[in-house]
Amino acid sequence: ASGLLSVESFVATASASGTVQRSKLFMFQPDTKEDTPSTTSKTETSGKEKQKYEVKTRNPFRLLVLRLGLTEPSMTSPFNYGKYDGVFNCAYCGQPLFDSDAKYDSGTGWPSFWRSAKDGSIQYKREFGGGLECSCKRCFSHLGHVFLDGPRPDSVSQQLLKKSPESDPRGRSGKYLPRFCINGAAMTFEDREKE
Repeated sequence: ASGLLSVESFVATASASGTVQRSKLFMFQPDTKEDTPSTTSKTETSGKEKQKYEVKTRNPFRLLVLRLGLTEPSMTSPFNYGKYDGVFNCAYCGQPLFDSDAKYDSGTGWPSFWRSAKDGSIQYKREFGGGLECSCKRCFSHLGHVFLDGPRPDSVSQQLLKKSPESDPRGRSGKYLPRFCINGAAMTFEDREKE
């Protein structure tokens, strides 16, 4: 059918007879130049409130991470390497998620942050196994997970710590800040404007 792109999924299942079956994922591929990420808009319903945004990506790997919750392999994100001065945005809708001031090397292999950019930009969901999943609050795209084993409060800028959003998760003991362990494919980077 015109406009459909078939991509084999990463998941292979074994049947009772021992044969391996591969699943296929069908994704829309635009047929016209008018249907580009910069002109496609969506409306998501969050409770009573409708939010409009532009879809910023059609990259198949990013969509697997953002919309289906795939975790990218450790150490594969370019955001693990180098210094950044700016804002990390949601790759699906463009909402600001994290400031580079809160980025640190956790040694886990995924980009890590100890605070979000602003109050209410991220939503949280407790998973069956007890983990805490985080997603973009505007478009509900999967970002990664939050752990309460981040840096100690006395090891970060006290000025930034005071500006930490109230909506960020906190541990009971207060010994550690949150560690947002985020898929690099779930984010884009925007340089801070120089004055």
